[in-house]
Amino acid sequence: MHVHVELPEELDVEEYRLRNARGEIPDHTPYGLHHIGDDGDVVTFRRPAHGVVAYASRKVRNRLDGYEAVTAVTGAVQRRGADAVLCMDERTGVPALFTSPRRPVVTGIGWLERPDMLGRSERIATTRALKRAAGMFSQSPGVVPILREHWDVDPGRVHGVTLGIDPDFYPEQPWDARDPGGVTITSVGDDRNRDHDTLVAAVEQVRAGGVPAWLELATTIPVTLAPDAGVVHARRMNAAMRGLYRRSTVVAIALRSNPVGAGLTVALEGLASGRPVVATDNPGMDHYVDHGRTGILVPPDDPAAMARAIADLLSDPERAAAMGAEGRKDVETRFTSAHMARELADIVRGVL
Repeated sequence: MHVHVELPEELDVEEYRLRNARGEIPDHTPYGLHHIGDDGDVVTFRRPAHGVVAYASRKVRNRLDGYEAVTAVTGAVQRRGADAVLCMDERTGVPALFTSPRRPVVTGIGWLERPDMLGRSERIATTRALKRAAGMFSQSPGVVPILREHWDVDPGRVHGVTLGIDPDFYPEQPWDARDPGGVTITSVGDDRNRDHDTLVAAVEQVRAGGVPAWLELATTIPVTLAPDAGVVHARRMNAAMRGLYRRSTVVAIALRSNPVGAGLTVALEGLASGRPVVATDNPGMDHYVDHGRTGILVPPDDPAAMARAIADLLSDPERAAAMGAEGRKDVETRFTSAHMARELADIVRGVL
């Protein structure tokens, strides 16, 4: 089986491999998709555009809300010889579905919700494209029923895929490597579904309740945090995130209510690092964070509930350590990029 992967325009596999070799980013390829070839299948990746094509592509992409139409056309020749095309989200998937009539396309869905939440032209185009898909998948269990019930597609072509990460890049951190006071809370995220204001309010409530707490928050989203309550790292941390996880006692993720799986990668990074996770209980989060065993799930927009969960773990380091150890076991047995790639390969093989 030969699978051709349509990567987002900004990703260059060769550059990605070099950065991985330098220890800057996880996995040898984006999303760890080289693992599709672990059983002998052939995996190729779309090469990035350059020069005038790259310039035109960026311009068109910005006008089409991120959909990568130009490279879907110019890169079509690279699909020759492939048995199927795989896209990780609809920004590459929808254009591939319109420009690849001769081979099946399997596309991930990362942001789509109900059709009535889109403008008319985008809704019509997306509906037509999805009808052409040989298969669709989402890593958020909350999205799968939306696709099956609202998008007029064959439910049998919609699959759930378990998100995976590189557990070697995010190793289990020694429990005694935490900050000396055991009070650090780590969080990270830049997407529109992050609710850092709720997280900051929760930390303030923890501190007001007499439990020492210090927040290390990595985000480029503007947020106000008192200097004595923590620090905001206003940049992409990449490999430096491992240091934040090492110092932490708790990884906390506050999210706005949504079904699309925001925060799942950070949750897995925290679990892989051997730290318990406190997260907003959005649809699908409980598939990754086992409430009471590897972390604590709290309602959205509820600083008090998040504060109680964080304070309980900071005040009971033995319980927090036990949760972190269980979380690491879950990542190794269920949530690696190799596991995810195997599931994707099975979907493509089923299509063929």
